[in-house]
Amino acid sequence: MNTRVTFIYCKIALMALSFNTASNVFAAPCTYNDWTYSDGPCTSTFTTTRTWTKIGSCQGGVTHPPTETVSCIYRGADYTCQTLSTFNVSIGTEVIVSTVPGLRNAINQANAQRGNMTILIEDGTYEIASTSWYPYITASNIIIRSRSGNSANVVLTGGGMRDVEPYVENVLDLAGDNITIADLSIGECGNHGISINGDNLFVHNVRIYNTYEQMLKGTSYGDGSDTGIVQCSMFEYPAGIGPQYYIGGIDVHEGNDWIVRKNTFRHIRSPENELAEHAIHFWNDSANTQVERNRITNCDRGIGFGLSSLGHSGGLIVNNMVHTTRDVGIGLETAPNSEVYNNTVYTENYFNSIEYRFAATSGVKIYNNLTNQAIASRNGGSGDLQDNRTDAQGGWFLNATSGDLHLATSRAEVVDQGLTISTVTEDYDRDPRPQGAAYDIGADEFTPAFNYSILWILLLP
Repeated sequence: MNTRVTFIYCKIALMALSFNTASNVFAAPCTYNDWTYSDGPCTSTFTTTRTWTKIGSCQGGVTHPPTETVSCIYRGADYTCQTLSTFNVSIGTEVIVSTVPGLRNAINQANAQRGNMTILIEDGTYEIASTSWYPYITASNIIIRSRSGNSANVVLTGGGMRDVEPYVENVLDLAGDNITIADLSIGECGNHGISINGDNLFVHNVRIYNTYEQMLKGTSYGDGSDTGIVQCSMFEYPAGIGPQYYIGGIDVHEGNDWIVRKNTFRHIRSPENELAEHAIHFWNDSANTQVERNRITNCDRGIGFGLSSLGHSGGLIVNNMVHTTRDVGIGLETAPNSEVYNNTVYTENYFNSIEYRFAATSGVKIYNNLTNQAIASRNGGSGDLQDNRTDAQGGWFLNATSGDLHLATSRAEVVDQGLTISTVTEDYDRDPRPQGAAYDIGADEFTPAFNYSILWILLLP
């Protein structure tokens, strides 16, 4: 480099610096990497206060206010199943896409800028994944949702529900933390609709369908995925049966403190002699999962904590309606200290509705469950069973084989016959418990329909 070029280069470099009067030295301009932030609790209005802190002695460049109000994902108990577009939830940079190249570019941009981004997708079908390229998101703090809020109108797909071995085709492969997927549909792929290896996943109002393997997969890479929430979503094979036995709804390894609530699972069935995996399954060193108020119908297996010696510790299964056609409705295998309260399970073609298996399954509490088949220990499992009823008939329910396990009429065997459980204050529909003198057994706290004809007669002159 000659002298003139060197001089110009140094002059340009100096122009990029700012003079810091406090320290009497030149300081480089601030970049995104010179700032960090912390967020307060997320409120039920989907907002929080973000506090920014500058790292080091940079001057000028990228700036932030000391505090600002930003959108967030509310994860509290009083959640709603309304679309996120109702609340206009966005974070960071907002990008609107309407084409497959646009969506791919937005994902690449999110990774490049290390997240803090919202991708809003216009209505349409997007074949975003293939065996040669599929979205692999390494960044954190990202929202991907439909702009309209209509989950049926934005569909992300692969190349179809078929065997792609030895290749991989996930519609969304997520390795970052704090990622939200909302108000859209995902399906027609060779592996998983969503594969997750980050923490704090939030799935809301999403339909996942026609995947060749499990629909939502929590992998065992690293230390797994923790504190995910899946709610208000649909997992289904619309044809009434899956493509092979190695399928399932939500299947998570090494997952701690997940919540799975108010979802529907339909037709997760194997066409082969081998059973499909569970509609909801947490195992292989998972812990403290909460599964509540889900509806499972026409599936080979329902809810599973643990599998053989690959266990799950703690956790709560409460207020679910489960209809299975080939195997157990709720299975605990190497699942110590699990709590199973107020579920209704209707089991076809199998002799147990609820099982607790293996000697490592101990300290289990199974209360107030309503089933049509036995609640049974297998292989040395032990637990405390109270106020369960195992002789339910199909006619007791509104539609047992479609999974609508609300009581059709008041049943003396069920209504006001349950044990009071301080942590179970609502039923499947979030109606308060009890409605009468005591808790009802099962997921449905029976509330008789109001007879307006009687009121009309009473009001007649």
